[in-house]
Formats: sequence, C-alpha cells, structure tokens
Amino acid sequence: MIDVSKGKGSRLGLVLAVYLVGLLVGGLYVGMISPARTVIQADFGIDGTVGIWMINIYTLFYAALIPVIGKVADRRGRTRVFGVCVGVFCVGSVLCGLSQAVGGFALLLVARVIQAVGAGGMIPVANAEIGTTFPVEKRGMALGLAAAVVGISNVLGAVAGSAVVSAFGVERWPVMFYLCAPFCIGLIVASVALLPASEVRAGRGKMDVAGSIVFVLFVLLLLLGVKDVDFTDLAGSIARPATWGPLVGAVAAVFVFRFVERRAEDPVFHLEYFHSRPIVITMIVSFFIGCFVISLVLVPELAEYVMGDPLGSGGYYVLAIGLTSFVTTPVGGKVIDRVGPKPVIVTGFAISIAGLLYLAFVAVVAPSFVTLVAGLAIVGAGMGLAMGAPTNYMILENTSKEDSTSAIATITLIRQIGTTVAPAIFVGLISGEPGLAGYQHMLLAVALFNTLALVAMLFYRSPR
Repeated sequence: MIDVSKGKGSRLGLVLAVYLVGLLVGGLYVGMISPARTVIQADFGIDGTVGIWMINIYTLFYAALIPVIGKVADRRGRTRVFGVCVGVFCVGSVLCGLSQAVGGFALLLVARVIQAVGAGGMIPVANAEIGTTFPVEKRGMALGLAAAVVGISNVLGAVAGSAVVSAFGVERWPVMFYLCAPFCIGLIVASVALLPASEVRAGRGKMDVAGSIVFVLFVLLLLLGVKDVDFTDLAGSIARPATWGPLVGAVAAVFVFRFVERRAEDPVFHLEYFHSRPIVITMIVSFFIGCFVISLVLVPELAEYVMGDPLGSGGYYVLAIGLTSFVTTPVGGKVIDRVGPKPVIVTGFAISIAGLLYLAFVAVVAPSFVTLVAGLAIVGAGMGLAMGAPTNYMILENTSKEDSTSAIATITLIRQIGTTVAPAIFVGLISGEPGLAGYQHMLLAVALFNTLALVAMLFYRSPR
C-alpha cells in the first residue's frame, strides 16, 4: 500500500487515475448496450422478449457475483484481481462483437455473463482500493471523484452507444464492443506498472466455495422472481410460477446459506453485518439509492410525454441530471472529509426531494423546457451528494480494511436489488393512471423513497 506520508502524493494521483479509468470503462458499458438493443435484435432476427435478455443476464450475474469476487479480492489481493477482471471484461467484450459473425445470440449471452464477471470485480475493487489507499482526511474526496465518474459514465453510456451506432452504421454494432479492447489493454499495462501490491490473506482459512455457490444461486433466484412482479396486479403476478417459483427457491437458499456460513472458516458474506446498526442503516439507504438511480431510465419517457417531443429524443434531458451530479459529487466527497457522511447525504436527499416535488407539481403541470431542465438539475444536484461516496464511506468506516472489498460489494449488491425492484413499481404507477397523473405518482414515489432513506440516516451514528 502506498505511504502518502513519505512524499508519494504524485504516485497516489496516478493510482487514482488508473482506478478512475477502470470505473469509467465499466460504467460506460453498463448502459451502452441499451440504445443498440433493438438494432442487435433485428440483426439476430429475435423479438424484444428474447432480446431483453442481453441486458437482464448481465444485471443478474453482475449482482450475484459481486460479493464473491469481492471476497476473492480481499483474499488474493485487490490490485491483482482488478487486473484480472479488466482482462476478463475485455475478453467478454470482444466475444460480444464476434457473436455477429459466429455463435449468434447464444454467444452474445455467454459473453455478457463474462463481461458481468469482469465488471463485478472492477467496480467494487476500485472503490475499495481508493477508499483504503487514501488517508482518512482525503478519503471522502477520493470516493467522491470515483462516484462522480461512475455516475457520469452511467449517464453517458447510452449516449455513447447511440453515437457509436450512428457513426459506424447499424450493421457494424460490434464495433461498440471492440472499442473496449484498447482501453482495457492499456488499463492492464497501467495497473501492472503503477498499482501497488495489496495484501494477500489466503491464510484466514479455506475459501467459502459452498457458501459462494449458494449465495450466487440465492441472488439469481431472488432477482429473477422480483423482476417479474407486477405491482399493479401484485396477487396475480405472484401467483404465476415464473414469479413464485424463483422466490420460493430464494427463501430455501437463505436457510441453506445460513447453515453453510455458520461452518465456513472465511464466510463469503458476513452475517454479523445484520447485528450492526450503522451497517444495517447503510444497507437500507443503499437500497433506496438504487431505487432513486434507476428512476433515471424513465426521465426520457417523462420528457417526451410532457414536452411532446418525438420518440427517442428525451435522452438528452438526462444530461441536466448528469452534469449537476458530476459537479456536486466530488464537492460532497470533500465535505465528507470535514464533517462526515451524514450531513452530506441528508442534504443530498433533501435537495433531491425538493427537486422531485418541483417536477411533480410544477414542471409536469406547466411543462416548459426551462421548468423541466431546472427540476432535473435540482434532482441531479441532490443525487450527486447522496449517491455513491457517502455510503461507500459509511461501510468502510464500519468494517475492517481487510474486508473492505467484500463490504463495498455488499452494499453494491443491495443497491442493485433496489434497481431491480423499483422499475416495476414506477412503471406500474405510470400505467395505472392516465396522462400526467401517472408520471406525477411516479415522481412522488421516488420522493417517498428518498424520504425514507433520509429518515433512516437520522439514526446513523458515525464511529468517528
């Protein structure tokens, strides 16, 4: 680990740059495939119900594998695992591109799983290394920069995907995946040359292989079941085998997992987290942040409806959120170093709630370009303060340095569950009421989730 007290601040900046590039690459490819999905479906001759799995399979395995890869990183060395995961992500991306010529849609799905394995290590490992490498007095600023990069990359991912398809043509969509290769290769070289070796902790007992398998199975079944829940017809949707079957399997997996973990020498998931009030609060807040962030996918639809713009043009309104959050995220991280995470995240939720209420009762009722962009900008400012850096800081200050990647991976998983559950609720509210009322209810639901997160934060006590 770098010792900044011995004048190695410039080297520390290079280390930060490497991890930020990794976060940028991983974040861009989360959303880049979304605008190309219909193009790829048409190329393979499949419909939307099948084609959506190029996105679903990535999100499912990404969520399920994050804690397992986090545990491997804590045991085998985070910088080593980071480099390997970048390589795996690169291989998956190239295979995605090759699927047009060989293998077809089946190869694309396999390649997306490989991508998910790589991303499942890159993002939590980078955040954990940034959080533990920097001294405490600069940790918030560094995590703020990391959160800003992740946020802006997720927002710009869809824009980048559309730009690549437009530049090279719809028939050359594989270029979108091939472009990843030179960045990944450069990142691997930089990680070998610049990143310090982190501790290897293989001596803490055998790897919890059985627990890892059961945990992955639990997450996959949980998300598969939740994904098909229709909150406008809750009883009817849960009665369907495609919903209750995976959910019953997930409940059974919980009991098996508890049995296995009690006998594990080095558990993949620390059940004692549930006995720590600060960690439980961090998990609750992370879940609602996931619900908050995923609401962004409905902003283009909202903008097109209230403004009467043509289909496909609403994505540009997301930039109002992305730009303000990109500014406030590192600022919030710097403030965390002075006052701690609680005031920053509470302020962020308060600002975002104000922005959501403004959108619901002003911008939607009397729509104009100015009112809509102003409301989205306010939401983005609050999101920048609440998203990423505070919860990462909170989990790191309540867990040991040796388990930092596993800890980051845990709240990343919780946030991912929020992003899986919330869309069904939001879409149900939009479709449940005609016209503007549906969108108002959706915005109010997001504001309610933020309010619940804010209330939970009032009970948080920082150990420092």
